[in-house]
Amino acid sequence: MQKLQKIFIPAICATFSAIILTACSSMPTFQPISKDAVVVNAKKNTPELGPDFTLDIGENLLITELGNYAEKTIKSVTLLTPVRGEYGEYPSLIKGKTTALGMSDLGGNAACFNDAKYQGAMSKFCLFDEEKDGYFEMGSFNGEATYSLNVPYNIFSDINKTPEKGYLRKTLSYRGLLNGKINFNYSEYSGNMVRATLSQDFSIQNRKDAHIVFNFKGAEIKIKKANLLNVTYEVMQYFK
Repeated sequence: MQKLQKIFIPAICATFSAIILTACSSMPTFQPISKDAVVVNAKKNTPELGPDFTLDIGENLLITELGNYAEKTIKSVTLLTPVRGEYGEYPSLIKGKTTALGMSDLGGNAACFNDAKYQGAMSKFCLFDEEKDGYFEMGSFNGEATYSLNVPYNIFSDINKTPEKGYLRKTLSYRGLLNGKINFNYSEYSGNMVRATLSQDFSIQNRKDAHIVFNFKGAEIKIKKANLLNVTYEVMQYFK
């Protein structure tokens, strides 16, 4: 059973004034973990010069990034087993539920779920692992009581990148083979724009069984084989 003990903290504090400090301090509280973003130089060219690469239609032959972006690591937790509210006394959570990792005021790991199910509605349920052993041993609901649990979890990290002013990404993508011509698209993306701020389609003449070298905006590409679905190529020089 997940529920081993239920402790009503407010009642203890109100009835026994001599143990107010001990009882009240025994209930942990959730604190978010805040980490400042780090500014990272985004300058990067992909792929490397020299080797042959094969990719499908729509994929990028070449990517160049310029400028800076703010990088922030966000840690989250995933429950490895469900939390079942015994006799409806506390909320339930399904296996695989994920939320941001926090910490308790006592220094342990903590996680608060705002969408735990309780009596047909959504409720906030906070879980605590003061021993940091990978098991939430305590849950707090409504700030009135704590419940003993034994819920395993995993911690994982996501890196969030936010382009800063002046960031620029250039891409060269393959658009297939049509009427004896190899088709490409060149695009530029500024800042955090999802849509290209500049997009240009162009094509080169295909020569069967022959390598084709072409230049575009400073980049030099050698096409070794192209068909309707994919292309094999080598990057000889990056965008200027």
